[in-house]
Amino acid sequence: MTTLFTAGDYLYPQLVSELEDQARKNNVIVVLADNILPHVPDTALIKNRAIIMNMNFIVSANYCYRLAHELSHILYGDHEAQAVYQFSEYGKRGEELLAHRNAIRMLMSIEMPSSPLTFMSYYRVPAWLETDVIQTYDEFKAVE
Repeated sequence: MTTLFTAGDYLYPQLVSELEDQARKNNVIVVLADNILPHVPDTALIKNRAIIMNMNFIVSANYCYRLAHELSHILYGDHEAQAVYQFSEYGKRGEELLAHRNAIRMLMSIEMPSSPLTFMSYYRVPAWLETDVIQTYDEFKAVE
């Protein structure tokens, strides 16, 4: 784990590559769909171990955060709870909240931010998750 987080464009391909590697290592297929309407959310298909990322999806959270969120449904979620999940910035309960928290943890384990606010700004994490970002940041900093 690195200790300096820079919100420059050079970091983005590295983050995408790391997330895609995690998907491959866990037999999760990631489909990049560019022929879906912009209001259709990214989707995790639990039993198929597949994620459909809508490249036209209009949402505040950036692609890396969304991919980490959907990947966390498959890797860490309750596979009996639901068969299909769709990304929601406002999902504050149950499996959606767990996926948000695991996405934060997953991304911080790839690249440690310089501060919680830098993390939130770079990934465009919803403001209501600030407490979770700070808590995860503090946990990671304590381990260093």
